[in-house]
Amino acid sequence: MDPITTAIIAALAAGVTQGTVSDLYNGLKQLIKTKYCNRNDLIISIEKLEQKPKSNARQMELQEQIEENQLNEDINIVDLAKKLMDEIKSSGDEKHIMQAKGKFIAQADHGSAANVTINR
Repeated sequence: MDPITTAIIAALAAGVTQGTVSDLYNGLKQLIKTKYCNRNDLIISIEKLEQKPKSNARQMELQEQIEENQLNEDINIVDLAKKLMDEIKSSGDEKHIMQAKGKFIAQADHGSAANVTINR
């Protein structure tokens, strides 16, 4: 997942209610709105994700809009997204988000283990 989508999802998962995380998130959102105001689908994707931040479909929709509008080529937006992620990590509000697609997938985090057993 691209760094902008990841930062937005992580901020929403962290709650984005107060402090520096909130300020950085709102700054990132405002920068996107200012630079890409004529691209309504992008803005709408962010707002829809805010309403249902756990929705995989809405997360993927935002990622698609970010790719289509080439936000990852905008240094100012990417830098702000990285600052947001750094702040989330340092504030302890980070929620671990793992996403996998396919069959027979196991995921583990923080030194835990995951297994897939297939009996045929």
